[in-house]
Amino acid sequence: MKTTIHTLKKEYKDNQTYLNEKQKLFQNLTYAMIEKELNHNDIDIKYEEVMDYYKKCEDIDETIAFFDEKYEQQLDKLGEKEEMFDDDALVFYIVKVIEHFVDIHQIPDKNYIASDLLELIQKDHDYHDLLEQTENIMKRLIKMKHEKNQDLQNTFSPYGIDLEQFFTRVFQEIDYVEHQVSFLTKIYTLLKELQNEYALSLRYVEIRMDVLSTLTKYTQENLDEEMKDICKNYPQYRFMLYYKIMTTLQQIGQDDLLKKYYHEVNACMPMNEEQKDLLEVIQEIFG
Repeated sequence: MKTTIHTLKKEYKDNQTYLNEKQKLFQNLTYAMIEKELNHNDIDIKYEEVMDYYKKCEDIDETIAFFDEKYEQQLDKLGEKEEMFDDDALVFYIVKVIEHFVDIHQIPDKNYIASDLLELIQKDHDYHDLLEQTENIMKRLIKMKHEKNQDLQNTFSPYGIDLEQFFTRVFQEIDYVEHQVSFLTKIYTLLKELQNEYALSLRYVEIRMDVLSTLTKYTQENLDEEMKDICKNYPQYRFMLYYKIMTTLQQIGQDDLLKKYYHEVNACMPMNEEQKDLLEVIQEIFG
């Protein structure tokens, strides 16, 4: 049996078969074809208004909800026909319009982000290309609709993605390649914004410190402010942060800053034995 938009749902042996056939049908329809049929059913929607609304909110679900409410009565009538082309057509239509006019790799939606993450995880990439695509991912995560302090790890675990492991893999080699200061600054700023928006594990503090340490090789602008911010919000990392930054300063011959931070860290009181041991290491190496 060939499925058309007018095929009745009852023609299929079970609901799953019906859903599979519907998916295949709409995959082969363009947004213009769906729009034409929606218009025939008194739903006078146009792709321009869909894009206008989407550009304001940059959220697919919100866009769908807006037009679903706008055409609620017409969609109810469409659903009553019990045909393949039912009220779900609006969802397929809106997604197809957005995918046609917007680069899906720029859409701040978790489904598209997850797809791009899986591609980055499963395939090998040049390291600089990997960093650039990770920058894109971080921008979209920040713009993605979310609740303040949402658990980002759990958001992507249903897709089989360990986000913490992904970021760890990406940034573990950041100190071993040459960078543009402007790009590295953007990466650091995005990591900081992610921490402000989401509930992230302490592993992200370590990643942020590693990126700051690498950035310090190229510029010491705002270094004081960033170190104070990390120490204030994550005091348990104070001595590790000083150790990382001071190691970098020693490597690049910034002796004046090195002395400054050596005096600062020696004025701090360790909170536990681990910090005490780390302070002793700092004193032994830099004293």
